[in-house]
Formats: sequence, structure tokens, C-alpha cells
Amino acid sequence: MTPFLYQVAREYVDREADSLLDYCFVFPNKRSATFFSHYMREVIGDRPVIMPEITTIAGFTSSFSRLVPATRFEQLFLLYDCYRHLSQDIPDFDRFLFWGEMLISDFNDVDRYLVDPASLFVNVKKLKEINSNYLTPDQLDIIRAYWGQDVEEYDPDRFWTHLSDTSTGLQDKFLKLWEILLPLYTDYCAGLRKRSLASEGMLLREAVEAVKNPEPGQLQFKRYIFVGFNVLSAAEVKIFERLKARGLADFYWDFNSPAFDMPGSKGARFMRRNIESFPSLYTIDSEKITRLPQITITCVPSKVGMVKETGRILHNWVKEGVIDTSRPTHDTAIVLPEEDLFIPMIHSVPAEITDLNVTMGFPLKLTPMASLLNAITSMQMRSADSHGERVFFHEDVKAILSHPLMQSGDMEACNTLLATLKLEKMYTVSSAFLSANLPEDMAVIFATVSDLRNAADVYQYTRRVVDYLLSRTFSEGKAGKIERYFLESFSDALEELYTSIREWNIQMRDATFFHILRRSLASAAVNFTGEPLKGLQMMGVLETRALDFENIVILSMNERVFPRKHFTRSFIPDTLRRAYRMSTVEYQESIYAYYFYRLISRARRVELLYDGRTEGTRSGEMSRYLSQLLYLFPDAGIVHKRKVFPAPRIGDETIVIEKTPDIMARLNCFLQPDGEGRKYLSASSINSYINCPLSFYLKNVEGLDLDDEITDYMDSGTFGTILHEVMEHIYKRLRGNAHSVIITSEVIDSISRHLHIEPYVTRSINYHFRRKGRDCDEPLVGESLLIGRVMTSYVEMLLRAEKAFTPFEFIDAEMKVEGRMEVAPGLVVNFKQIIDRVDRIYPDSPDGGVMRVVDYKTGQDKISFTSVADLFDRSKTDRRKAILQLMFYSNMLARKLDYDGPIQPVIYLFKTIATHGILPITFNRKPLEDYRSINDEFISTFNSTVAEIFDPAIPFTQADDSHACTFCNFKSVCGRKTADE
Repeated sequence: MTPFLYQVAREYVDREADSLLDYCFVFPNKRSATFFSHYMREVIGDRPVIMPEITTIAGFTSSFSRLVPATRFEQLFLLYDCYRHLSQDIPDFDRFLFWGEMLISDFNDVDRYLVDPASLFVNVKKLKEINSNYLTPDQLDIIRAYWGQDVEEYDPDRFWTHLSDTSTGLQDKFLKLWEILLPLYTDYCAGLRKRSLASEGMLLREAVEAVKNPEPGQLQFKRYIFVGFNVLSAAEVKIFERLKARGLADFYWDFNSPAFDMPGSKGARFMRRNIESFPSLYTIDSEKITRLPQITITCVPSKVGMVKETGRILHNWVKEGVIDTSRPTHDTAIVLPEEDLFIPMIHSVPAEITDLNVTMGFPLKLTPMASLLNAITSMQMRSADSHGERVFFHEDVKAILSHPLMQSGDMEACNTLLATLKLEKMYTVSSAFLSANLPEDMAVIFATVSDLRNAADVYQYTRRVVDYLLSRTFSEGKAGKIERYFLESFSDALEELYTSIREWNIQMRDATFFHILRRSLASAAVNFTGEPLKGLQMMGVLETRALDFENIVILSMNERVFPRKHFTRSFIPDTLRRAYRMSTVEYQESIYAYYFYRLISRARRVELLYDGRTEGTRSGEMSRYLSQLLYLFPDAGIVHKRKVFPAPRIGDETIVIEKTPDIMARLNCFLQPDGEGRKYLSASSINSYINCPLSFYLKNVEGLDLDDEITDYMDSGTFGTILHEVMEHIYKRLRGNAHSVIITSEVIDSISRHLHIEPYVTRSINYHFRRKGRDCDEPLVGESLLIGRVMTSYVEMLLRAEKAFTPFEFIDAEMKVEGRMEVAPGLVVNFKQIIDRVDRIYPDSPDGGVMRVVDYKTGQDKISFTSVADLFDRSKTDRRKAILQLMFYSNMLARKLDYDGPIQPVIYLFKTIATHGILPITFNRKPLEDYRSINDEFISTFNSTVAEIFDPAIPFTQADDSHACTFCNFKSVCGRKTADE
């Protein structure tokens, strides 16, 4: 099929070759203009014909004005300057950014659609009194003619009623802003003109007036030919009308697709009206397209899968001769509705395709360089002063040191420092420490900014960081070139931002410069340019306008992606947008429907890929365009298939670790009576073995350990550690150097009155949570202060509950108990425990009272059981692990003290002490007052369980029940999925 642009070029060369010098061809974008220029040269061939003027609509409108297009920063800073002269409520610039950009878009639309700003931004108090018939008859006629709908369907009263129902504060802010929109718009436009600048909409409005009353030489061509346009703004309509009325215009519309002939086609909604209002001088596209191309729709279960499948398709096309790599062609295109697939797609293009052209805007925020710069700015924004030096939050430092671009510079230095941060459990890291432990050039990233409110200081720091990154040796090939290109674009944006801040005298508050910089990264795009007439074409949806290709692959054909879920971010209510013929959501949907069906109409082969996964906000639903193709064209031979990637069945097979001689040798370390390399088992490791032998093996035999991550919140483990330590300090201070101390009710009362619990809590939180030094009395703040208060109340609550057992004898806390125990004939195993607390109740009784082994628990542990065997049954999802531990502690304590008296295992459940006091463990609904009553059965089962660990015939296997894997960090190693995953 002949490309649309080629047909236009051929028609004009064949009919008016001698007049082309006097003509100007206008296109929607640069890419279509470049392709048209190529086609025209191809048609002209060796004929002595002078090429016409070829431009874009932006270039055309700019030719009527002495103003130049303003940059984003110029528009934002000017608007902010105008706003702070009109409003008493002046927000910080970084807060102004969000809705400032929205206002600029609204003001641009006001000009693009030739709206009278005085009418639109009328005082809301007056407008509220006007009913739904405030539109003029002319406005009503235009709405009916252009939109095909009556205004009664969109009652403006609904908007004002909604306003009156909103909260007073929000309503007042909106109304105040609305009331100054007209003067703000006026001052903004005047400010741009004063600086010889203009927005896109202003240039369009000026062009409308210039075409109506042109100055000498402004309309320098005998004819303007507008090619490949779709939905027109009011300004474009007016320009077309006035040039047509002067006999200076010709128009060509790409409307050749069987999809546009279907009733109710959204893609055809505006085009029929355009063709009727602005007909073509010559007839092109005589080849009526009645059939769809060869279309394959493929469901792929991931984004990466779509990219890899595209690479496979391209490879097959090269192999089959569909893509001829021996000559420069531009007949194959990859279309990316999602920009984040750009980098993966570049790396997935087959090696046989050496020519690749990219002309699309790629968001800076999606680049590795942007993620590094974001981490650096985050680190500076969250830095703080501590003890006279600047410190950074540990997670920010780790994010930077772990970043691939930093690792590629000096992996050893980065990893050494990361290991130090983990080992030292550094919650905050000083700039001086980082500088002393990193190479001098890399240390520039961790330098301090003298004053975050000083734009010059922040700029100079950022400039040094960017210069350091630019000085780095980037990898060879596409990836390195792309990273350098991104960084150079960011460098340009940095210079422009700093220049604008100085020019407009923007006041810095806190980290305003960094805020603006991060917003710039979030919204800025790098525009790639190349030779569009050579090689595989890679582009976004907008870049496809007016272009035709033989072979097309479109990725991400999912609903809410293509077409994207449209919404209007605007201060102008939808009702008023409709009334003043401004763009709406339906307007955007019509545009993208046209883009899709027009693009595929002249192709020979079309591959449409969509992500079939259902996760997060993604429904796995294919685009409505694909559903329409399958429904409306059942006889078109469209292939719909699902791509399945075979995956290893890791999760379905139980992992078995046989006890080889090497593994048995390592297990013997737990049997070694003394010497280097001696290891110990504990009650918790036995619980781990019962839960999952594989987990036990990984931790105790292979030596893998769970990462002790530094977090900015207090996890349950840290909370429990602090509580244990506070109780230990309180009672050990009372005991002093004595063997034990008697605790009476009066002693407990005195603890709160004289010992002051808070200092113990403060020191422990400072050490374990805030990573301060031991015995640090620095006052708690923020979350630490709240946690400290909760902790203090827990301790006071526990002390009050313990009065029920007074007098009792406190013996020790965090008692270390180790020893060897024979679990089978000839099998003696090393054990080591730390018992939370040992005390004795009823110490004055004739029999000497009852010794207790106490375990503090802040979780949901159960304190009742009905069977000793159940303590060892790994099939039980609620197995009483804490009771098993206490029973073994009791055995070890009795052996250590050579004690044959009663020992009572006790669990202090902090979550129930306030309501129920300290309750005993119950066995078959009776208090377990002495471990000896069930110990024979317990120790027998315990010994056989431990002996199993050392039995070479019994391998280490994965847990049968995935419930045991829920909180296991090793599940990423074994690949086990839990029930809720």
C-alpha cells in the first residue's frame, strides 16, 4: 500500500512541479515533515524541480510572531511572580509547582481554543447566580454543530452545587483562586510579551489574527497545504477557515481505513467534519482500503516478556527477508505506548539490525542516572545536624552506594563501606565518616551543603556531583552513550533552573532547590533525534502521526495503557470546557482511536502485544481496540494467541539435602567438647529444625544468616530486646553483687518512685533503635519518644502485676546457661541458652519455694497445651514453641545448678497482663506448676528430635506445610510460595 505522505507528494509533483517553490507544506510534527521531504525528493528524482517550504504547525504559527516560545521554567517562574503580586496567600515555590503547571496548561488551552478569558474567568459569585441558559445562541449552535450534543446534557448548575457542598476551607481556597484567574492570566501573558516570549497557545492566537489582517510579507506563499491533521483546536480551525477564504489553503486528511467506516467510530468523529469543512484540492488515496492487514494479537505474561517477544519477532522478520538489512529502509516500526520499555527494548533489538532510529521523548525519571540523582537529592533533603556535624540517613547512603552506576565506578570501596554500615548498625552516617572511607573523587557526592536554603550552595554542590558523574568512564556501546546523553540533558536543565532562580529571585525555604530539581526529573524528557529515513524505527504513539509502515509491532496494548486512562487536570470545570469548545476526556479518546486505526490501515503485518498478568492496578485486560478488531472484523483472519514461557517447577518440588560426609563433618562441630570450631545448639535452633529442617540446615550448617537490616521503624524484635534489657537493668541494680535479692511489694513501689524507669528506657532505645552509644541519655524525640512512653507504661504495668507474687526472690536476668547433654547413647551435644529471667516464689516456705524460668513475650504466644507430643509436631500450625523452649530451659537450669526441686515455666504475655495479670501455663487445663510432671515424656521426645539431626540417613528437607514459610527469610532461597502469595 502506498504511504499517505507519498501520495500527497506524488500528486503535487505530478500536477504542480513548476509551482512548488511558491507553496508551503505544514505538518503536525517534525517526523512527518521529514518523511514527506524524503518522499518528495524520491518522486522528483532527476527532474529540475525546486523543493517547496516544509514546516510544522509550530513553525508555521511562529512565523507570524516576533515572540519566541518560552521554556517550562520561564513560564513557571513568571506565573509564580505574577501570582505573588496578586495573592496574599503565597505558597512556597515547590508547593506552587503542582498547580502552577496546571494553570499554565489551562491558560494555554484558553488561547488554543480562542476563549474570551473575561467571560470564562468571570467572578464566581456572579456566575453562580446564572442558570444553565447563560450560553449565547451562537455558543449553543457551535456546541451542537461541532460536538454533536446539546448543552442541556451538561448542566453547569451541577458544578456550582458541588462547590457549595464541599468543605468550607477547600471551597474558599478554590473560590479565591478562581477570582484572580483573570488578572493572573492577563499579567502572565503581558509578562511573556514584555520578555518577547510566548506560550504555544499565544502563538496560535497571534497567528489567527495575523491571517485575518496580515502584515506585508507575512503570507509569503501562494498556497499553504496542511497535511495529516486530525482533531483541530479552535485556533487551528479559524486559521484554516481564513486561509481557505483567501484561496490560499489546501488540506489532506488521512481517512482511509475500514475501521472508520464502522458506525459510531470514535476515530472518525472529528475527521468527517474536517473533510466536509476543508476539502482537498486533488483526489488522493484512490486505493480504497477494505481489508485489514495480517494481524497477530499475542498475550504475554510480563513486560519483559513483551520486549523479548518483540526481539524474537524482529529476528524472524530478518530471517524471513521481511526486514532487508542489506539496504537502508524505514519500513518497520516498534511503537511503545509505555516509555519505561524503551531501555529494555533497545537492548533486545537483534544484533542483525544495526541501524536503529529513535525519535521520541523518554522521561528522565526512568533512567538509572535519574534514580541515582534522586537518591542523592533525597539524602541531602533528609540530612540533619547531630552533635555539631551533618549526618545522612542510612537508607539514603545505602541506596547510593548500592546503585549500579556507583558500583561500576568502585565496587570494592562501595561494598566495603556498605559492610561497615551493616556491621556497625549505623542509623545515621556523618559526611566526615563517608569522606574518610571513600576515594576522594567519589566523596564529593557525600559532601555537605552549607545552606539548603541558599540556591548558590545547592547549585554548586549539584554541579560538582554532575561533573564527577560526567568525568566517569561510561561503558562502551548503546548503554554508555545513553547514560551520558541523559546526564548531559540533566546538566542543561540544572543550568537553566539556576539561571531562572537567580533571575526571578525565588526565595529558598528548606530544600526548595532540591524539590524543584526532583520535580524537573519527574517531568522532563530527553528527546532523541536520529536519521529517521534509515533503519528500524522506534517511537511513541504521538510520533506515528501521518506515517505509514509495512511492518509494525505495538507493545502494551492493554486497557488503561493504550488507550491510556485519560483525565483532565484542570481548574476549568468540565462543564465549562464543553461550553467553550475546549478539549475534554472524550476529545483525547477520539484522538487516540484515530491514531491506532490509521496507523495499522496501510501495513502488511501488525503484531499487537499485551501483558496478560493480573497484579496491582493491572487487570491483564487487552485494549478495547483489540476487542473491537476481534468483534467487528471476525472474518479478517486475526490470530489471537497466548505466549507461554516454560519455567522451572521450583515451588512444586520438595528440596532434599542429603547428609554427605562433608555435611556430617560440619555437624560434628556441635558434638565437639572443646577447642576451636566448637558450636552450640539452642532451644530456638531445635524449634527451627522442627519447623523446617532445610531452614535449620541453611542457618546452622551452611552459616547463612538473616540480614540484620537497619530500619527507620522499630520492629517487634527490637521492641522485645529493649523491654528485656530494661527489666534486666532494673532488677540487677537492686540485686547488686549479691547472689539474689528479695523483692517485696514496697520494693516494687520504690522502683517507680526512686529508680525512675524512664532513664533505662531512654538509654536502651538510644542504643538499640537510634544506634547511639551505650548509656546515651540523649532525650528521645518523635517516634522514639512515643515508643519510650509505651515502653515505660509496659514496664510499670508488669511491675504492678508482679505484686501478686511478692515477696519473691530475684536470682538473675539474661542468664547464660551452657552445657553438654547426651541425647542418645554415645551422642553428646553442646547446648547454650540465654534465659530471660530466673526467680523463686514463696521463698520463705518450708520447702524453699518454687523456682521459676520466665520468658518475656510481646507477641501472641499461646500458654496452654494438651499434649507433649504436640510441642514437636511440625504439622501443627500453632505449635507452642515458647513452651518447648521453657521446658528445655528448665532442664538446662536444673543441670547447671544441680537442682532437683520444682521449676515452673512461666510466660509473661505483655499484651494480656493489663487485663488478666500474669497467668500460668496450663497443661490439660491445669496450671503447669513443675516441669518435672511432664519432663520424662518431654525429654525423651526432645532427645529423639535432636538425635535425628545427626542421623546420616535422615536428610534435611523442606517443610511440608507452607505456613512455616510465612516469616522465613530463606523462602527466597528455596523458592517456596506461601498460601497468600
